[in-house]
Parts: sequence; C-alpha cells; structure tokens
Amino acid sequence: MPAPLSRLLLLSLSCLLMARTGSNSCCTWSVTLPSPINLTVKEINFSYSIWSWDVPSDLENFTNHSFKFESSFKYDDADWEQRKINPYLTREDKVFLNRGITFRVKALMMPESCACRQSNWTELYIPPAEGDAGTAVRNFKCIHYNLEYINCTWDVGNETPSDTVYNFRYWQDANDFIQNCTSYIAKNGRLDAGCHLQHDQFDYQRDLNICVTGISASAKIKPFSYNLEGASYVKLAPPWGINISKTGNVFDIKWSLSVQGKEQCVTYEIRRRSSTSSDWLVYTNRKPEWQIPDADPNVKNIIQVRAIYKFCGEDPIWSEWSEEVYFGEDIGKGWNWKVTLLIIVPMLVAAAAITLLTYLKQLQILILPPIPDPGKLFKGMFGDSNGDYSQMWNKQPKGNLIYKAEEEITCKVTTVEQLKYPAQEEETLDENEGLEEKDILIAVMDGKEADDLHYDLVMS
Repeated sequence: MPAPLSRLLLLSLSCLLMARTGSNSCCTWSVTLPSPINLTVKEINFSYSIWSWDVPSDLENFTNHSFKFESSFKYDDADWEQRKINPYLTREDKVFLNRGITFRVKALMMPESCACRQSNWTELYIPPAEGDAGTAVRNFKCIHYNLEYINCTWDVGNETPSDTVYNFRYWQDANDFIQNCTSYIAKNGRLDAGCHLQHDQFDYQRDLNICVTGISASAKIKPFSYNLEGASYVKLAPPWGINISKTGNVFDIKWSLSVQGKEQCVTYEIRRRSSTSSDWLVYTNRKPEWQIPDADPNVKNIIQVRAIYKFCGEDPIWSEWSEEVYFGEDIGKGWNWKVTLLIIVPMLVAAAAITLLTYLKQLQILILPPIPDPGKLFKGMFGDSNGDYSQMWNKQPKGNLIYKAEEEITCKVTTVEQLKYPAQEEETLDENEGLEEKDILIAVMDGKEADDLHYDLVMS
C-alpha cells in the first residue's frame, strides 16, 4: 500500500474514532449551522437553575446526523466554566445569584468525517438578585462539626442598615421544601449572625443549598446564595481513649474516634516529643494506631493525636489536638557540672571576701585601737564649753564661789511629865474641857516655829 494512501486511511480512522467518542480535535470546523433558539431559564431559585433551548427549524432536516450542544456559563468579571457537551436540550446547574450570570449554548454536528460544523453562540444574561450594593452578608462560612451539626456564620454588609433582620433558608434537592433556620447564632452583638443545624435537619451525604436574605425599612437587602457540598468543611472531634502499651522496645499507640462518616476518609496526625526537647516529631497514618520503635524509655515522652476528614469532601479542617498522654520514665537530667561551677564558685568567692573583710576589721581594731576623744570624756564635767573653760568660770555667779556655812538649828526639848493627882475626883475631867485642851495643843503645834518654839503642857 502506498505511503500517502496509508496515511489517509489512518487519518480517516482516527477521525472516525474521535467522532464516536465525542472528541472534535480533528474536525475542520465551519460555522454553517443555525444557532439554537428560545434559550430561557425554566426555573431559578436562589442557587438552582434549569436552562432550556430549542433546535432551529433548519436543523430538523439533518436527522441522519449526530447533533450535540455545547454549553457553559460564567459570572460577572469571571472566566467561562462548567463546559458540557451532550445531545440534550436542557441543562441543570447550581448557580449563585450573588453576581450576574451569562449562559451560552451552540450546536455542533460531528459526522463520521472530519468536516465538522458548528453554529454561533446563543447567550442569555441573568442579572444578580435585587438589592442595594453593599448590603449582602460578608465572610460567610460553614463548618460541619464531626458530621453531626453545621454552624454557618456571617458578618453584616458594609452598608447594611442597623434595623436589618436576616433570614436563613436552606434545602438540599430542587424539589425539596425550603426551610427556615430555627436556631440562630449570636455574634458581635447581633442575635442573627449565624444558623445552627442539627444532624436530623439535613443529610450530610447530599449538598446543602443556602440563601441568606434580609429585611430593612430603609434599604433593600441583597440576598446571598451558597452551596455547601456534602461532607465538605468537616471538622472532626479530637481523638480520645489513647492507649499506650509496650512490646519489647516498641511502644504501641491506639486511640478511638467518634465519627458518623466513613472511616476510610479519615487521616490521622500523631506528634511526639520528649520532656527534654521542644521539637515535635510528626507522623501520618490512615488507621487509628501507630508504633514508635525509636523512643527512649528512660525519658518522659508526650503524645498527641488529631484527625481530618480528608478524602471524602472539600476543604477539610483539622480537629483539635487530643489531650496529652505520656509514656516512658523520666529519670531526670544528668548533673551538669559546668552550670554547678558557674553557680557555686561565685558564691564561694563572695563568702570568702566577706569573711576576710570582717577579720581584717577586727585585726585593725586590735593592732591600732582608736584614740579616745577628750571632749567626749570631760563633756559631763565641763558642760558645753567647747574647750573654753575660762568662759564657763566667768559665767558662774560670784556668790556660788564662796562657801557659806549652814546655820545651826537648835531645837529645844520640852519634857512632858504626867502628873499624878491624889484625888480620884480630880482625875476626871469634863470631856468638853479635855477636847478643848487637845485642840489647843494641836493648833499650837501646827503653828510653832522651827527654831524657838517652847511649849509647856500642863495637865491638871
């Protein structure tokens, strides 16, 4: 077979194969087909749309040929995405009405030869949901905790009025009834800054469609649409029940994880460090167990485990680290003589210096005793004269310098004799007279002079 003929045959076979598989890389395209007509959106609610179109009358005569339709859409200021080629006249998509959407479709005819034909695009623009710019919620995010419940939170728009009241709506299938949130989350002083959904309110294996709308008396709040794919944004609970056993020189570590999802979707991360180091050694495993053959049993080791739902959803989040578990015996650090010397030697030098200074002071006092100060010794004798004793003598009165003998005081003694009276009648005196005499005697004694008082007591 000649070479040109063989190449032509191979080209024809490759075009036929690619045409049957839906590929058009070998086609020589020519724009000779009429475009699809009556492109409309049959249904669009928050985040779900059904696009439809009709075949033009000019194509109805080409019944013996294989017709397909290529479609795609894009958001405002974005690239075309979700390109599909199929023979259907409808297309269902999950879209977000936060921005405007442009949908386009064109007809393709790929015969068994490489002479392929196509039409121009037919486009339809869907404007974004109504609402004032800057009033839609911001920083919207959802976290699927342990595949048990979902917390979705958001921040108010930059231009949202203070009287705005938000409404959280969700559904899973296009034909599902749209439900309202029954448990709102408080955040930043607002009582409606998030929604909490329990596990019995949704099916975690299916996508969750969400729309947050708002009502305000002073502005029209722009709605926000979101699609949470099944088993995405999952944050598992920390592993628990960590058990460590030893077989020979190998430490076997096992733990438990409470999760409703598939175990094969979970990946674990184990980290270990010794009590003498601050650096962690990190290991990864798909099963809830691990073996550590290189750990020093004479050093205390710290173990922590965390988990992630990695292979069954998008954007998973690591769980928190488990509680610290210890194994090995901490026998303490070896004695560091360098540190000890750095501490003890300065202390010994300081003690020796203080002791030496103390003894030198005492020795100086013994060898060279201090000379007494005469001023201090005679201070009591001479008063505050400051060494000028003549001044002190001149200040004394002259009368104080002459000795004057004390005057002799002579006391005369008077003998009091008790007289006896012969007559008994005379011994008895009238009480009044006796008392008068005693009073006289006391009065005389109180008023007597110290030197020349003479008194005679005569009792009769």
